[in-house]
Amino acid sequence: MSSTPSPTLLVFAPTASGGLAEYTFHQVQALERAGAKVVCLVAPSFLPGRSLPFKAIRCLSDPPPEGGARLVKKLRMLGRISACRWRLAWYIWKLRPDLVLLDSYVEYVAPFWVWPHWLLARLGGVRYAANLHDPQRTYVIGPVWWHRLSGRLAYRPLDFVLVHDRLPEPSPVPARVRVVQVPHGLYEISTPSAAPGEIRRNWGVRPGQSVFLAFGYVRDGKNLDLAVRALARVPSAFLVLAGSVASNQDKPFAHYRELAAQLGVSDRCHFAEGFVADGDLGNYFAGADFVLLTYAASFHSQSGVLNLAARARKPVLASAAASPLLESVRNFQLGITVAPDSPDAVVRGMEQLLSAPPRPRWEDYEASASWAVNAQGVLQAAGLRTGPRK
Repeated sequence: MSSTPSPTLLVFAPTASGGLAEYTFHQVQALERAGAKVVCLVAPSFLPGRSLPFKAIRCLSDPPPEGGARLVKKLRMLGRISACRWRLAWYIWKLRPDLVLLDSYVEYVAPFWVWPHWLLARLGGVRYAANLHDPQRTYVIGPVWWHRLSGRLAYRPLDFVLVHDRLPEPSPVPARVRVVQVPHGLYEISTPSAAPGEIRRNWGVRPGQSVFLAFGYVRDGKNLDLAVRALARVPSAFLVLAGSVASNQDKPFAHYRELAAQLGVSDRCHFAEGFVADGDLGNYFAGADFVLLTYAASFHSQSGVLNLAARARKPVLASAAASPLLESVRNFQLGITVAPDSPDAVVRGMEQLLSAPPRPRWEDYEASASWAVNAQGVLQAAGLRTGPRK
Protein backbone atom coordinates (compact mmCIF):
# COMPACT_ATOMS: atom_id res chain seq x y z
CA MET A 1 0.00 0.00 0.00
CA SER A 2 1.50 3.32 -1.07
CA SER A 3 1.82 6.17 1.38
CA THR A 4 1.26 9.85 0.76
CA PRO A 5 4.57 11.72 0.41
CA SER A 6 5.18 14.19 3.21
CA PRO A 7 4.80 17.79 2.04
CA THR A 8 7.81 20.01 2.61
CA LEU A 9 7.32 23.31 4.45
CA LEU A 10 9.92 26.04 4.70
CA VAL A 11 9.22 28.15 7.79
CA PHE A 12 10.79 31.60 7.88
CA ALA A 13 11.35 32.67 11.50
CA PRO A 14 13.55 35.78 11.80
CA THR A 15 12.03 36.65 15.19
CA ALA A 16 14.56 35.28 17.68
CA SER A 17 12.72 35.51 21.00
CA GLY A 18 9.44 36.36 22.69
CA GLY A 19 5.92 35.34 21.79
CA LEU A 20 6.48 34.99 18.03
CA ALA A 21 9.46 32.69 18.52
CA GLU A 22 7.50 30.56 21.00
CA TYR A 23 4.62 30.38 18.55
CA THR A 24 6.95 29.21 15.79
CA PHE A 25 8.49 26.58 18.08
CA HIS A 26 5.12 24.97 18.86
CA GLN A 27 3.57 25.44 15.42
CA VAL A 28 6.50 23.73 13.68
CA GLN A 29 6.31 20.77 16.06
CA ALA A 30 2.57 20.46 15.41
CA LEU A 31 3.14 20.55 11.64
CA GLU A 32 5.66 17.74 11.90
CA ARG A 33 3.32 15.68 14.09
CA ALA A 34 0.67 16.21 11.40
CA GLY A 35 2.98 14.56 8.86
CA ALA A 36 4.78 17.48 7.23
CA LYS A 37 8.51 17.71 6.69
CA VAL A 38 9.60 21.10 8.02
CA VAL A 39 12.77 23.12 7.57
CA CYS A 40 12.93 26.25 9.72
CA LEU A 41 15.17 29.23 8.92
CA VAL A 42 16.18 30.99 12.15
CA ALA A 43 18.76 33.37 13.58
CA PRO A 44 21.68 32.08 15.70
CA SER A 45 20.03 33.53 18.83
CA PHE A 46 16.65 31.84 18.21
CA LEU A 47 15.26 30.76 21.62
CA PRO A 48 18.66 30.63 23.34
CA GLY A 49 19.32 27.51 25.39
CA ARG A 50 16.33 25.68 23.88
CA SER A 51 16.84 22.33 22.22
CA LEU A 52 15.06 22.39 18.85
CA PRO A 53 13.31 19.08 18.00
CA PHE A 54 13.09 19.98 14.30
CA LYS A 55 15.47 20.85 11.48
CA ALA A 56 16.61 24.45 11.90
CA ILE A 57 19.10 26.29 9.69
CA ARG A 58 20.63 29.20 11.58
CA CYS A 59 21.25 31.29 8.48
CA LEU A 60 19.44 34.54 9.34
CA SER A 61 21.20 37.47 10.95
CA ASP A 62 20.57 38.23 14.62
CA PRO A 63 18.59 41.32 15.62
CA PRO A 64 20.82 44.41 15.75
CA PRO A 65 21.99 45.70 19.14
CA GLU A 66 19.79 48.20 20.96
CA GLY A 67 22.48 50.85 21.46
CA GLY A 68 23.34 53.76 19.22
CA ALA A 69 21.57 56.70 17.63
CA ARG A 70 17.91 56.28 16.73
CA LEU A 71 18.49 56.68 13.00
CA VAL A 72 21.33 54.16 13.02
CA LYS A 73 19.18 51.62 14.88
CA LYS A 74 16.35 52.02 12.39
CA LEU A 75 18.70 51.60 9.45
CA ARG A 76 20.14 48.45 11.03
CA MET A 77 16.69 47.03 11.63
CA LEU A 78 15.48 47.78 8.11
CA GLY A 79 18.71 46.41 6.65
CA ARG A 80 18.22 43.16 8.56
CA ILE A 81 14.60 42.86 7.41
CA SER A 82 15.66 43.12 3.76
CA ALA A 83 18.74 40.89 4.11
CA CYS A 84 16.79 38.09 5.83
CA ARG A 85 14.12 38.08 3.14
CA TRP A 86 16.65 37.95 0.33
CA ARG A 87 18.24 35.02 2.14
CA LEU A 88 14.80 33.39 2.31
CA ALA A 89 14.44 33.75 -1.47
CA TRP A 90 17.72 31.88 -1.97
CA TYR A 91 16.59 28.96 0.23
CA ILE A 92 13.25 28.79 -1.54
CA TRP A 93 15.07 28.45 -4.85
CA LYS A 94 17.38 25.85 -3.33
CA LEU A 95 14.82 23.69 -1.47
CA ARG A 96 11.67 24.13 -3.62
CA PRO A 97 9.21 23.64 -0.72
CA ASP A 98 5.50 22.92 -1.12
CA LEU A 99 4.69 25.88 1.13
CA VAL A 100 6.60 28.84 2.55
CA LEU A 101 5.20 29.86 5.95
CA LEU A 102 6.23 33.22 7.44
CA ASP A 103 6.27 33.54 11.22
CA SER A 104 4.50 36.89 10.85
CA TYR A 105 3.41 39.40 8.25
CA VAL A 106 5.89 42.28 7.93
CA GLU A 107 5.49 45.11 5.45
CA TYR A 108 8.40 47.34 6.43
CA VAL A 109 10.48 48.50 3.43
CA ALA A 110 8.78 45.89 1.23
CA PRO A 111 9.82 47.69 -1.99
CA PHE A 112 13.42 46.67 -1.21
CA TRP A 113 12.81 42.92 -0.74
CA VAL A 114 9.44 41.78 -2.12
CA TRP A 115 10.35 41.36 -5.80
CA PRO A 116 12.10 37.97 -5.74
CA HIS A 117 9.20 36.58 -3.69
CA TRP A 118 6.61 38.05 -6.03
CA LEU A 119 8.42 36.44 -8.98
CA LEU A 120 8.75 33.11 -7.17
CA ALA A 121 5.03 33.15 -6.44
CA ARG A 122 3.89 34.51 -9.81
CA LEU A 123 6.24 32.69 -12.18
CA GLY A 124 7.60 29.85 -10.04
CA GLY A 125 4.31 28.74 -8.51
CA VAL A 126 5.67 28.97 -4.95
CA ARG A 127 2.92 29.01 -2.31
CA TYR A 128 3.31 31.59 0.47
CA ALA A 129 1.37 31.97 3.72
CA ALA A 130 1.89 34.17 6.77
CA ASN A 131 0.79 34.13 10.39
CA LEU A 132 -1.10 37.40 10.71
CA HIS A 133 -0.78 37.98 14.45
CA ASP A 134 -1.38 41.74 14.25
CA PRO A 135 -3.82 42.59 11.43
CA GLN A 136 -4.09 46.27 12.42
CA ARG A 137 -0.72 47.69 11.41
CA THR A 138 -0.56 51.00 13.27
CA TYR A 139 3.24 51.41 13.49
CA VAL A 140 4.34 53.58 10.57
CA ILE A 141 7.90 53.87 9.26
CA GLY A 142 8.49 56.80 6.93
CA PRO A 143 5.81 58.80 5.08
CA VAL A 144 2.25 57.46 5.10
CA TRP A 145 2.28 56.91 1.32
CA TRP A 146 5.41 54.76 1.67
CA HIS A 147 3.85 52.74 4.49
CA ARG A 148 0.73 52.09 2.42
CA LEU A 149 2.77 51.12 -0.63
CA SER A 150 4.85 48.74 1.50
CA GLY A 151 1.70 47.17 2.93
CA ARG A 152 0.21 46.51 -0.50
CA LEU A 153 3.44 45.06 -1.88
CA ALA A 154 4.06 42.78 1.12
CA TYR A 155 0.75 41.00 0.45
CA ARG A 156 1.62 40.37 -3.23
CA PRO A 157 3.29 36.95 -2.81
CA LEU A 158 0.82 35.63 -0.23
CA ASP A 159 -1.75 32.99 -1.06
CA PHE A 160 -3.35 33.05 2.39
CA VAL A 161 -2.89 34.41 5.93
CA LEU A 162 -3.60 32.74 9.25
CA VAL A 163 -5.58 34.62 11.89
CA HIS A 164 -6.97 33.76 15.32
CA ASP A 165 -10.33 35.50 14.99
CA ARG A 166 -12.57 37.27 12.52
CA LEU A 167 -11.00 40.33 10.95
CA PRO A 168 -12.59 43.76 11.34
CA GLU A 169 -14.49 45.40 8.51
CA PRO A 170 -13.21 46.80 6.28
CA SER A 171 -10.62 44.02 6.21
CA PRO A 172 -6.95 45.05 6.19
CA VAL A 173 -6.24 42.02 3.98
CA PRO A 174 -6.65 42.38 0.19
CA ALA A 175 -9.64 40.50 -1.20
CA ARG A 176 -7.48 38.19 -3.34
CA VAL A 177 -5.63 36.85 -0.23
CA ARG A 178 -7.52 34.10 1.58
CA VAL A 179 -8.04 34.44 5.32
CA VAL A 180 -7.88 31.19 7.31
CA GLN A 181 -8.81 31.09 10.99
CA VAL A 182 -6.73 28.80 13.24
CA PRO A 183 -6.39 28.70 17.04
CA HIS A 184 -3.41 29.91 19.04
CA GLY A 185 -2.31 26.79 20.89
CA LEU A 186 -1.51 26.51 24.58
CA TYR A 187 2.06 26.53 25.87
CA GLU A 188 3.51 24.07 28.32
CA ILE A 189 4.63 25.16 31.80
CA SER A 190 7.41 23.53 33.77
CA THR A 191 6.65 21.90 37.11
CA PRO A 192 7.27 24.35 39.98
CA SER A 193 10.46 23.74 41.94
CA ALA A 194 8.83 24.83 45.21
CA ALA A 195 5.42 24.93 46.85
CA PRO A 196 3.27 28.01 46.06
CA GLY A 197 3.45 29.18 49.68
CA GLU A 198 7.24 29.14 49.66
CA ILE A 199 7.36 30.97 46.33
CA ARG A 200 5.06 33.68 47.64
CA ARG A 201 7.04 34.08 50.87
CA ASN A 202 10.22 34.56 48.84
CA TRP A 203 8.47 37.36 46.96
CA GLY A 204 7.42 39.01 50.22
CA VAL A 205 3.71 38.22 49.93
CA ARG A 206 1.87 38.37 53.24
CA PRO A 207 -1.15 36.34 54.37
CA GLY A 208 -4.38 37.75 52.94
CA GLN A 209 -2.71 39.28 49.88
CA SER A 210 -3.51 38.17 46.32
CA VAL A 211 -0.79 38.09 43.65
CA PHE A 212 -1.31 39.69 40.25
CA LEU A 213 1.37 38.54 37.80
CA ALA A 214 2.52 40.65 34.84
CA PHE A 215 4.71 38.33 32.79
CA GLY A 216 6.68 38.54 29.56
CA TYR A 217 8.26 41.37 27.63
CA VAL A 218 7.92 44.66 29.51
CA ARG A 219 6.68 47.29 27.08
CA ASP A 220 4.74 50.51 27.39
CA GLY A 221 1.76 49.07 25.51
CA LYS A 222 1.01 46.73 28.42
CA ASN A 223 0.08 49.63 30.73
CA LEU A 224 2.08 48.26 33.64
CA ASP A 225 2.22 51.68 35.26
CA LEU A 226 -1.57 51.43 35.69
CA ALA A 227 -1.09 48.16 37.55
CA VAL A 228 1.41 49.77 39.92
CA ARG A 229 -0.92 52.72 40.51
CA ALA A 230 -3.84 50.38 41.17
CA LEU A 231 -2.02 48.94 44.21
CA ALA A 232 -2.60 52.21 46.06
CA ARG A 233 -6.37 51.67 45.74
CA VAL A 234 -6.49 47.88 46.11
CA PRO A 235 -4.69 47.26 49.43
CA SER A 236 -4.92 43.46 49.30
CA ALA A 237 -3.21 43.26 45.88
CA PHE A 238 0.46 42.28 45.41
CA LEU A 239 2.17 42.80 42.03
CA VAL A 240 4.85 40.58 40.50
CA LEU A 241 6.48 42.04 37.39
CA ALA A 242 8.71 39.50 35.63
CA GLY A 243 10.44 39.64 32.25
CA SER A 244 12.79 41.61 30.05
CA VAL A 245 12.31 45.15 28.78
CA ALA A 246 11.34 44.89 25.12
CA SER A 247 13.51 47.77 23.87
CA ASN A 248 15.25 50.90 25.03
CA GLN A 249 12.24 52.84 23.76
CA ASP A 250 10.15 51.28 26.54
CA LYS A 251 10.19 52.32 30.19
CA PRO A 252 12.85 50.46 32.19
CA PHE A 253 12.26 48.55 35.40
CA ALA A 254 13.66 51.55 37.29
CA HIS A 255 10.59 53.53 36.23
CA TYR A 256 8.22 51.04 37.87
CA ARG A 257 10.37 50.74 40.99
CA GLU A 258 10.43 54.53 41.37
CA LEU A 259 6.68 54.78 40.77
CA ALA A 260 6.01 52.13 43.43
CA ALA A 261 8.24 54.01 45.89
CA GLN A 262 6.45 57.30 45.20
CA LEU A 263 3.06 55.67 45.81
CA GLY A 264 4.25 53.86 48.94
CA VAL A 265 3.51 50.39 47.57
CA SER A 266 7.06 49.03 47.16
CA ASP A 267 6.42 46.47 49.89
CA ARG A 268 3.66 44.99 47.70
CA CYS A 269 5.80 44.63 44.59
CA HIS A 270 8.32 42.06 43.44
CA PHE A 271 10.38 42.97 40.39
CA ALA A 272 12.20 40.18 38.54
CA GLU A 273 14.07 41.76 35.65
CA GLY A 274 15.59 39.56 32.97
CA PHE A 275 14.90 36.55 30.78
CA VAL A 276 12.91 33.83 32.54
CA ALA A 277 14.33 30.39 31.78
CA ASP A 278 11.93 27.60 30.84
CA GLY A 279 12.67 25.78 34.09
CA ASP A 280 11.64 28.81 36.18
CA LEU A 281 8.41 29.51 34.34
CA GLY A 282 6.27 27.24 36.49
CA ASN A 283 7.23 29.05 39.71
CA TYR A 284 5.80 32.38 38.57
CA PHE A 285 2.42 30.98 37.62
CA ALA A 286 2.25 28.65 40.62
CA GLY A 287 2.76 31.59 42.96
CA ALA A 288 0.23 33.87 41.27
CA ASP A 289 -3.51 34.16 41.80
CA PHE A 290 -4.29 36.21 38.68
CA VAL A 291 -2.50 37.28 35.48
CA LEU A 292 -2.49 40.82 34.10
CA LEU A 293 -2.99 41.34 30.37
CA THR A 294 -3.75 45.05 30.47
CA TYR A 295 -2.89 45.96 26.88
CA ALA A 296 -3.49 49.40 25.42
CA ALA A 297 -6.15 50.22 22.82
CA SER A 298 -3.51 49.76 20.11
CA PHE A 299 -3.43 45.98 20.75
CA HIS A 300 -5.57 43.92 18.32
CA SER A 301 -4.01 40.47 18.58
CA GLN A 302 -3.92 37.34 20.75
CA SER A 303 -1.65 37.00 23.78
CA GLY A 304 0.65 34.03 24.28
CA VAL A 305 0.64 34.79 28.01
CA LEU A 306 -3.11 34.11 28.04
CA ASN A 307 -2.36 30.55 27.00
CA LEU A 308 0.23 30.19 29.75
CA ALA A 309 -2.36 31.46 32.22
CA ALA A 310 -4.93 28.99 30.86
CA ARG A 311 -2.50 26.10 31.20
CA ALA A 312 -1.80 27.18 34.81
CA ARG A 313 -5.54 27.74 35.48
CA LYS A 314 -5.07 31.38 36.50
CA PRO A 315 -7.88 33.87 35.70
CA VAL A 316 -6.81 37.03 33.87
CA LEU A 317 -7.54 40.74 33.87
CA ALA A 318 -7.52 41.74 30.20
CA SER A 319 -7.86 44.94 28.21
CA ALA A 320 -7.24 45.69 24.54
CA ALA A 321 -9.03 46.81 21.41
CA ALA A 322 -11.42 44.37 19.74
CA SER A 323 -9.18 41.33 19.46
CA PRO A 324 -8.90 37.53 19.71
CA LEU A 325 -7.61 38.10 23.24
CA LEU A 326 -10.85 39.69 24.46
CA GLU A 327 -12.99 37.23 22.50
CA SER A 328 -11.26 34.27 24.14
CA VAL A 329 -11.54 35.71 27.65
CA ARG A 330 -15.22 36.54 27.22
CA ASN A 331 -16.30 33.39 25.37
CA PHE A 332 -14.74 31.04 27.91
CA GLN A 333 -15.04 33.23 31.05
CA LEU A 334 -11.27 33.15 31.52
CA GLY A 335 -11.28 36.32 33.58
CA ILE A 336 -12.43 39.92 33.55
CA THR A 337 -12.23 42.31 30.58
CA VAL A 338 -12.05 46.06 31.11
CA ALA A 339 -11.69 49.20 28.99
CA PRO A 340 -8.09 49.80 27.84
CA ASP A 341 -5.90 52.66 29.07
CA SER A 342 -8.12 53.41 32.06
CA PRO A 343 -6.70 53.55 35.62
CA ASP A 344 -10.20 53.28 37.12
CA ALA A 345 -11.01 50.25 34.95
CA VAL A 346 -7.89 48.40 36.11
CA VAL A 347 -8.83 49.06 39.74
CA ARG A 348 -12.41 47.88 39.20
CA GLY A 349 -11.17 44.79 37.38
CA MET A 350 -8.81 43.87 40.21
CA GLU A 351 -11.57 44.37 42.79
CA GLN A 352 -13.99 42.24 40.77
CA LEU A 353 -11.50 39.39 40.49
CA LEU A 354 -10.91 39.53 44.25
CA SER A 355 -14.57 39.75 45.26
CA ALA A 356 -16.30 37.64 42.59
CA PRO A 357 -13.79 35.57 40.61
CA PRO A 358 -15.12 34.00 37.40
CA ARG A 359 -15.68 30.33 36.77
CA PRO A 360 -13.50 29.74 33.71
CA ARG A 361 -14.27 26.97 31.23
CA TRP A 362 -10.66 25.82 31.07
CA GLU A 363 -11.29 22.47 29.40
CA ASP A 364 -13.46 24.01 26.69
CA TYR A 365 -10.82 26.62 25.98
CA GLU A 366 -8.05 24.03 25.83
CA ALA A 367 -10.08 21.98 23.36
CA SER A 368 -10.49 25.02 21.12
CA ALA A 369 -6.87 26.19 21.46
CA SER A 370 -5.13 23.18 19.96
CA TRP A 371 -1.82 23.19 18.10
CA ALA A 372 -3.01 20.10 16.22
CA VAL A 373 -6.01 22.03 14.89
CA ASN A 374 -3.66 24.91 14.04
CA ALA A 375 -1.39 22.65 11.98
CA GLN A 376 -4.26 20.91 10.21
CA GLY A 377 -5.68 24.31 9.30
CA VAL A 378 -2.38 25.31 7.70
CA LEU A 379 -2.08 22.11 5.68
CA GLN A 380 -5.71 22.09 4.58
CA ALA A 381 -5.54 25.73 3.49
CA ALA A 382 -2.49 24.89 1.37
CA GLY A 383 -4.20 21.82 -0.08
CA LEU A 384 -1.44 19.56 1.26
CA ARG A 385 -2.27 15.98 2.15
CA THR A 386 -0.30 14.07 4.75
CA GLY A 387 -0.08 10.41 5.50
CA PRO A 388 2.21 7.78 7.02
CA ARG A 389 5.87 8.65 6.81
CA LYS A 390 7.83 6.61 4.30
